[in-house]
Amino acid sequence: MAQELAKQYDPSQVESTWYERWMQQNIYAFPDVPTKKPYSILMPPPNVTGMLTMGHVLNHSIQDLYIRYKRMSGFQAAWFPGLDHAGIATQSKVEGMLRETEGITRYDLGREKFVERVYEWKDKYGGIILQQLRSLGNSCDWNRTLFTMDEGASNAVREVFIRLFDDGLIYRGKRIINWSPAMQSAISDDEVIMKDAHDKMYTLKYMFEDGSGFMSVATVRPETIFGDVAVAVNPTDERYTHLVGKMVRVPLTDRYVPIIADDYVEKDFGTGCLKITPAHDPNDYEVGLRHNLPVVVSIDATAHLNEVAGIYNGLERFEARKRISKDLQEADLVVKIEEYLHKVGYSERGGEAIEPYYSDQWFIKMKPLAELALPPVMEGNIRFFPDHWTKTYEHWMTNIRDWCISRQLWWGHRIPVYYTPDGLYTAARNEEHARTKLNIGADVPLTQDEDSLDTWCSSWLWMLTTMNWLSDNETEDNDILRSYLPTDLLVTGPDIIFFWVARMIMASLYFKKEIPFKDVYFTSIIRDGDGRKMSKSLGNSPDPLFLFKKYGADAVRYTTLYLAPLGSDVKVNVVDDNGNADAPQMEFGRNFANKIWNAARFLMMKSEESGTSTTADTLSDAQLSASDKWILSRYHTTIQAVHDNLGAYKITEYTRALYDFIWKDFCDWYIEIMKVQFNQTEDAAYRQALMRFALNIFEGALKLLHPIMPFMTEEIWHVLGNRAETESISVQDLPVLDNNCISTQTEQGFEKVQLIIEELRMMKSQAGIKPSERLPLVIKCAAEDVEFFSLVGNVIATLTKNDVQSIAADVPKPDGALSAVVRGIELYLIAASAIDVDKERERLTKELERLQNLKRGAENKLNNEKFVANAKPEIIETERTKLNTAVEGMAKIEEALKSL
Repeated sequence: MAQELAKQYDPSQVESTWYERWMQQNIYAFPDVPTKKPYSILMPPPNVTGMLTMGHVLNHSIQDLYIRYKRMSGFQAAWFPGLDHAGIATQSKVEGMLRETEGITRYDLGREKFVERVYEWKDKYGGIILQQLRSLGNSCDWNRTLFTMDEGASNAVREVFIRLFDDGLIYRGKRIINWSPAMQSAISDDEVIMKDAHDKMYTLKYMFEDGSGFMSVATVRPETIFGDVAVAVNPTDERYTHLVGKMVRVPLTDRYVPIIADDYVEKDFGTGCLKITPAHDPNDYEVGLRHNLPVVVSIDATAHLNEVAGIYNGLERFEARKRISKDLQEADLVVKIEEYLHKVGYSERGGEAIEPYYSDQWFIKMKPLAELALPPVMEGNIRFFPDHWTKTYEHWMTNIRDWCISRQLWWGHRIPVYYTPDGLYTAARNEEHARTKLNIGADVPLTQDEDSLDTWCSSWLWMLTTMNWLSDNETEDNDILRSYLPTDLLVTGPDIIFFWVARMIMASLYFKKEIPFKDVYFTSIIRDGDGRKMSKSLGNSPDPLFLFKKYGADAVRYTTLYLAPLGSDVKVNVVDDNGNADAPQMEFGRNFANKIWNAARFLMMKSEESGTSTTADTLSDAQLSASDKWILSRYHTTIQAVHDNLGAYKITEYTRALYDFIWKDFCDWYIEIMKVQFNQTEDAAYRQALMRFALNIFEGALKLLHPIMPFMTEEIWHVLGNRAETESISVQDLPVLDNNCISTQTEQGFEKVQLIIEELRMMKSQAGIKPSERLPLVIKCAAEDVEFFSLVGNVIATLTKNDVQSIAADVPKPDGALSAVVRGIELYLIAASAIDVDKERERLTKELERLQNLKRGAENKLNNEKFVANAKPEIIETERTKLNTAVEGMAKIEEALKSL
């Protein structure tokens, strides 16, 4: 390893080198039985089809932050990684590949051969996302990576189905489900993308049976009228209550349906009359159940109208809409047609509008499971961050619906149900097990259900399968489960609180009588500068690998978390960079990395200059200057802030505490002060002790920063300490907090010193005096502060390039002095010899007039009601900024004129 730091930080070289070493040394592996207090995290398994996104960067940076932090806090850190088989997404991708490259479908191959081809695709492309996560720096035990279709996980999924079936919680029944005509499968709510659709609202005539007129009924889908079984009105709607019980004719048919009353109908929507089509609308289906209405299916699984639709039989649904609309108008059955903007669900994979479809599916009864899963969250045994998601969780759990778990796919866990020719069936591990349960002989043929299980049927067992639960169909308990369940933290998006978080709680409590995790951190939504959610389709989602290459993974990790306060969305500005979506804000993290790198190079240079070794003594208490005591206090205050903020999941505050300490306190202030202390003596022993003191604090800061910027901190820590390649900062202990080193009084005093130095620099600048021109300085302060300011007087003088003439509690204002007041401390900079007073007064007066005009212009605009009402918010904010800037500038110039 090179024992020096390059002049410029090159993230690409450092990151690839160190990750390879970490993997070679296997330092992130953990034992089944921990030797230290365990701390565990479940990695939400990315889809096998997935590619790294900014959402992954946010989620995994948080996970890695906590795993590294806890590992360095003395815990047995256990991060369980994995990969999801992503049933419908993967099958869709492979089917598309087969069509494009070979011109065949899955049916040409048959189920067994098709599944083999999916595995081939998975082996070739499925690990890309995991490799990309390595480039982010994930410090998990990759040896434990679980694929949801692995044998052990598959055994558990099958066994859970059997147990729930035997317990009466799994049943087969007809329900309205989301149907993808393109994929020919049921899909879950999270696989439905809601988009704006510009359609037409048709108000149709439903003629009364007695010939007394018609009822106006509005619909967006006239192609579904053949499935109508009623027209509903609100029971409090006085316009229609007298019509309840009458019969009306469904347009273009000879069928009559009743008028019913139901609270679901909104009086103010459309005409207040709603056609009820239970087979093709989930809400209508619920109305139908309440009124015991029949279910008439008029659209088939291919999204074509069926025989119920008469002459429209065989027409594709949207083509049928056009034909039916034309025929309705010709039959004078249309009152009006209006443009209508509404939300329509589209299949995430197939891309087509989903069809609410009434079909035979497998379901899990959710109410008994929800009753188990609600108390732990409401009683605080499982904590949500931010807490407001608790209310959302409670609402969902108390209004839960049964879970449709069957999918008409070949890729996934095949439903373990076996049927006899005469209709008997049971859930079983295999045919032999099924025969035993059904009490039938080998001569009776059995067929297995053709459907596969919803992908979430493996995901909801994640906290168990990653720990080898039931991997052999039988083992209920093992060392891993006893050691690491419940896990400590789950980091996930709030969009899957129901699909995954709630179901994991249910499964863990039902099968293990244990909660799956203690804390759940819900990540923010990442949006672009215009507030739009990042997505590849909008072209506003940068490729993280491009950002890593341009800025470094550490910089991207740090900036992303710096911008992501708990409970708030993340806004990342996106611009084009030669065809790549770029996020210039990441330069913030890169600048921070460069600042730290340069500070490390300076410390190395001074260490070599002074001959400071890794074993050199540090400053004794007696040798500590006021500045040393200040930086030591700030260092331990920062240690406290790191623990407090990470303990409360205030991650942004953690990043800012480190930024303030490292960039501002240590680099901008202490290093400059240390130069003064270093250069004011030739005492070699003191210089070495001073450097050892500074290095100890800097290396401690590197450890605090390591969980969020692992690569750079590892490199600097190694080079500064001339450490062996087999060592790693990531398995070192975090610095120990010493409250005795924290002095609020010292920190407050030094804050005044900083303000004084900044004010003196500004006084010279405003007076047109060169920064290097040394002027006499008088400081007037409270009697109790004289000793402190006398101790730091040399620092003030050196950093402002002035000569402190006196520091006292009672001193008259010197003649020819510029003056200022900082926190009650009076500063007198004797500048008569350095400036032409008349010329300076003239310059300041002109600047004052300019600012007065700026202030007047801004006030006129902001006091103009028409301007405020019509101007864009950012323009109004610009004018307010102008006003504040002018007022502040005028105050400073007036003070300067007073000094003159």
